Amino acid sequence: MNVADGKNGQHAFIEDMGQHMVGWGLPRNTGRVYAYLLLQDEPVSLDRMVADLEIAKSGASVATRQLVQFGMARASGQRGSRRVLYEALYNVAAIFEARNAQAAKLLKMYREGAAVASPAPRRRLEETSDVVERLLQEMPSLLRRIQEGR
Repeated sequence: MNVADGKNGQHAFIEDMGQHMVGWGLPRNTGRVYAYLLLQDEPVSLDRMVADLEIAKSGASVATRQLVQFGMARASGQRGSRRVLYEALYNVAAIFEARNAQAAKLLKMYREGAAVASPAPRRRLEETSDVVERLLQEMPSLLRRIQEGR
């Protein structure tokens, strides 16, 4: 798949995922590489990824390291070669775990805001904090129930 060859739907998906991951505080290329990997039939080398996405090898390397670290991709070696191949993992729990870490930071900020707010905003911040905290507590068991129900 060469993104530059005009596969408009795939190109749009890759670009949209890149922008989405910027909202997670990750580089755009990390999202683009993840989307690219999701669209592949088999593991791909860094060189192929660089050529298809038309990005710098250093950017692709950083992106794949981040994806492996978040549990969203896997790196595997080729027998008799130093070449590493990458493939996307379809691990929804890992994705939500990464998002939950950000939600936990937001919860902490809500609690800090409530501690210094006047009564009406304090009440709203505390109510919002309680909802976020409950979501963070329930998410693991909800994901387990969904996965067991397949």
